[in-house]
Amino acid sequence: MLPRKPALPQGTMPVNHLRILHLTSIAELRGAAAAWDDLWWRSDAAMPLVRAELLAEWLEQFNPRADFHALVVADASRWIAALPLVPCRVGWLIPAAGLPCNPWSSCGDLLCDSESPANDAAMDMLLLAAAETPWHLLWLGDAAPESPRWQSLLRACSRAGVTSHYHQHYRVGRVEIGRDWDAYQKQLAKNHRQAMNRAARRLAAAGDVQFEMFAPHETPDAEPWLREAFEIEDLGWKGRSGSSVLRTPGMFDFFVRQAEQLSAWGQWAPAALRLDGRIVAFMHGFRAKGVCFAHKISYDPQFASLSPGQLLFYHVLEHLHADGETRAFDFLGPLTQSHLRWRPETYGVGRVALAPRRLLGRIAVLAYKNVWRRLHDWQTAAASQIRDHGVLPVPGESATPEPAGTPG
Repeated sequence: MLPRKPALPQGTMPVNHLRILHLTSIAELRGAAAAWDDLWWRSDAAMPLVRAELLAEWLEQFNPRADFHALVVADASRWIAALPLVPCRVGWLIPAAGLPCNPWSSCGDLLCDSESPANDAAMDMLLLAAAETPWHLLWLGDAAPESPRWQSLLRACSRAGVTSHYHQHYRVGRVEIGRDWDAYQKQLAKNHRQAMNRAARRLAAAGDVQFEMFAPHETPDAEPWLREAFEIEDLGWKGRSGSSVLRTPGMFDFFVRQAEQLSAWGQWAPAALRLDGRIVAFMHGFRAKGVCFAHKISYDPQFASLSPGQLLFYHVLEHLHADGETRAFDFLGPLTQSHLRWRPETYGVGRVALAPRRLLGRIAVLAYKNVWRRLHDWQTAAASQIRDHGVLPVPGESATPEPAGTPG
């Protein structure tokens, strides 16, 4: 770790005891795990996947030979902010850095001690440190800019005149958990409550139904439980397409290691719905800081008519309302119709692109804002329109006509 102390931009109050640290290897990350995790506990980031050991596991699985670079702002021995980065390319041409995230697992995030009085200065220093990296821009996917930590970074960009842009990819559902399960159910649509009651009766008529969700330090052995669960996933379309966990080399072992570490921390949250002892729906999730996250969910397609996935959500939410510790249930992935039935609040997830210094990076961010994003949106809408209607939209026009009466 090399300490540096760059000058702050004009208008920022200097904080003389802050310094920059650069972590440049997995070994250095593991060596600083205590300080990294201490910062995670003090940040508003709740996902335990971004803790040091699970971030190191992600790097070894998906990025073993590429550069790793983490920017850290420290106040004496106490860390104030951290940003893990891995190399990527934008348009196959421009060297950039992104968060350690992919569709399998998101293990990178901006960490920030939001209670620190040096928070603003720490974000300013983080941007200055980013300007000294070899990359032309930061291409940060899986960002949640409505959160306080990302808002703090975007304010620092504004103060420093750093070119930046956020493009939302999707919304995520998040159910607030109270202590009154009956009151929560009354907020749900009547037809959804009735559908759950019918599905529960039909599943019970098929055999002995059991729901399991374990206490934090009483989780099952990860390997056999996950194997049984992912065999269910393999029965569906992912298995047929060869993209299931069990059919992807090395992926099952990765999830076992992840679950074992989460279990050791008391932060693994597996849940299952069983019929005559056999799993018909499961959730490989995790919990921390009062939030339960649904990471991998699947069900046996043989029982699709009985809504086992929705029944699993029903039992999980009922369990969380009664545990006295959970304050929110996060669906984690893109919002779907099945999530909306549970009346969640939502937050946005997408890409934050910013160019701290280099001209090529600023040009790329502006192009992304004004050209690439619109072209990508049009291509996505065009594919949807062709699939649904067999009609190709004109660029710049809405792919799907607005229904009559839609407010402008």
